[in-house]
Amino acid sequence: MTQPVLPSDLVGKSIIDLLDARAAARPNAHALTAASAYGGEYRLTYEQLRWWSAKLADGLRQLGIAQGDHVGLMLDNEAGLEAVITMFALHRLGAVVVPINTRFAAEEIVYVVNKARCSALLVASALLATMTALRPRLTAIRDVICVGPAPDGSTDWHAVGDRGRANAGGWPTISPDATSEILFTSGTTAHPKGAVMTHLRTLVSAYGFAAALSLDDTDVYESFFPFFTTASLHCLILPAIWAGAAAVLDPGLDIQAIMRRMERERTTKYIGAPSFYIFLLDAYRPDVDDLSRIRLFDYGGASMSVEVIRQLAATFPTAELRQTYGMTETGPAGTVAVGSDNLAKIGTVGRPWPLTEVRIVGDDGTIQPAGATGEIAVRSPSVMREYFDEPELTKAALRDGWMMTGDIGYIDADGYLFHVDRKKDMIIRGGHNIGSLEVEENFFAHPAVQEAAVVAVPHPKLGEDIHAFIVLRPGATATVDDLRAFLVDRLADYKIPRRISFSSALPRGPMGKILKSELRKHVIEKAAS
Repeated sequence: MTQPVLPSDLVGKSIIDLLDARAAARPNAHALTAASAYGGEYRLTYEQLRWWSAKLADGLRQLGIAQGDHVGLMLDNEAGLEAVITMFALHRLGAVVVPINTRFAAEEIVYVVNKARCSALLVASALLATMTALRPRLTAIRDVICVGPAPDGSTDWHAVGDRGRANAGGWPTISPDATSEILFTSGTTAHPKGAVMTHLRTLVSAYGFAAALSLDDTDVYESFFPFFTTASLHCLILPAIWAGAAAVLDPGLDIQAIMRRMERERTTKYIGAPSFYIFLLDAYRPDVDDLSRIRLFDYGGASMSVEVIRQLAATFPTAELRQTYGMTETGPAGTVAVGSDNLAKIGTVGRPWPLTEVRIVGDDGTIQPAGATGEIAVRSPSVMREYFDEPELTKAALRDGWMMTGDIGYIDADGYLFHVDRKKDMIIRGGHNIGSLEVEENFFAHPAVQEAAVVAVPHPKLGEDIHAFIVLRPGATATVDDLRAFLVDRLADYKIPRRISFSSALPRGPMGKILKSELRKHVIEKAAS
């Protein structure tokens, strides 16, 4: 196969070219709504976003940050305004943006900052004390800039910006093939891996995701996804800029506050993890909450329960439902299930979006025919260049430009992709392969079940056994025997969990995804004790 031909709008461009073009064409259009680390929530036009980021870029340049420098941004959506301005300021300088998870433990911070060879850090004020304590272990750091109220003696973000001039000029020429970001993602390795993106790859991602969600300059596009994730950068902020739409960053996952913001900002499209929609369905009151301007709900980041899709469609009949599938390493190029596909093709994650190819690969590396299960592979000009400073991991993940996703799935005769499970979440019980998602889906069909997570746990004779964690709906009741009896006519006996635990909540990552690794750890530690 040959790689797809890029649209002319993408050729020879950088991320900062995109912002400058939008500011020139629509200077007074709404570009961003976000919270500030200094208090309050602000709306910026495209020209204001360009101006403030250029001014900060000059201030950072005076501080010594230059083209090619790797700069860590340990900021979340509570500093969304400063995070987005800083991101574009660094791109104007030709520096490399390294978003850092604000929930990382100390050892993870040290590993990522040193691994990425960061020479400067911008840190939320609440995390400044932690960074100060860790600084002796951060080998290449020259500058730490505090974002938010700063203690005496620290370098303040506002002070850096105040030194700069938006019209200073003299900006470097940015090659489309220059590194734009290093995005750290957790996986099955001992440490987070840094997916390296270039300006062109990132722009292809913005173009593809904007097309997948049919974004245009009339849209107000909102999400709670944290700034330090690819889901925020490449699925919200940059696609909105590509389309000339307005991006709205929720400070956190507060359903009531999000619904008020949807009303206030006149939000037309929202993207969230499946858990967000479970919480939304529980909280939404049509006589109180006016979400009538919503034209589209998109869900991604994890598989969405068919039962939740049906409930969402019934509750919001005028909103189109879409599911997107991708991962940090693919840019996140992948597939989209639009409108009626979600109900007509129950369980599909859709077909490839622009400039993207998807295929299924067997254990022996052969391409699988329609209906056959194997590993999902994705090829697109937005796929990462490499894992930073990890040649062996890169070689294992990228094969002739195809990203091996670690996901199991199949493509049906009509070209629709179905996601079966993560390779690492497949359960092999007594020689039987069991998809955790299939078991979870059947739990979701029980009227008392709000959430379900199924994991593999060691078993002395079977190799692995199934453990299910269940969260019941508020006020609902069900016993272990009730749930097992419910599954008898739905699943083969070897797929029915013998171990079921009830919980008030499930552990989650910053995007709202259930942390199955934490659930496995809990079961194993409990068994050991």
